[in-house]
Amino acid sequence: MNYKKLINSHLSKSTCSTSTAVVGLVAGLAVGAALGILFAPDKGSATRERLTDRALGLADDVKDGLHSLKDTISTGKDSLVGLKDDVIEKVKTRASNISQEYKDFRESELNKSAATDADTGQA
Repeated sequence: MNYKKLINSHLSKSTCSTSTAVVGLVAGLAVGAALGILFAPDKGSATRERLTDRALGLADDVKDGLHSLKDTISTGKDSLVGLKDDVIEKVKTRASNISQEYKDFRESELNKSAATDADTGQA
């Protein structure tokens, strides 16, 4: 018997049923809260006003959260742009240094070659 397949199939089923149970629980809580508010002993106008106030407060909280997220993203973007500029500058500097090192090496090798040719009488 292949126990790995059995365990994996059991785990995938339990994950699915667990997520379904969580979704059902959250939906039940939402429906229960809504019914509790609607059937509360307060007047309908007071209940509607309370619901409106809570909905507006929630909307304000969402707007504040979005503005905060936007600011965080903007700050992160600025940091990434600065990082990109630093990396580009370092790459350019390193490429320039390598190019200069190559030129110096090439020239020294040419000078050695010319000196060797002059010493052997080949010109």
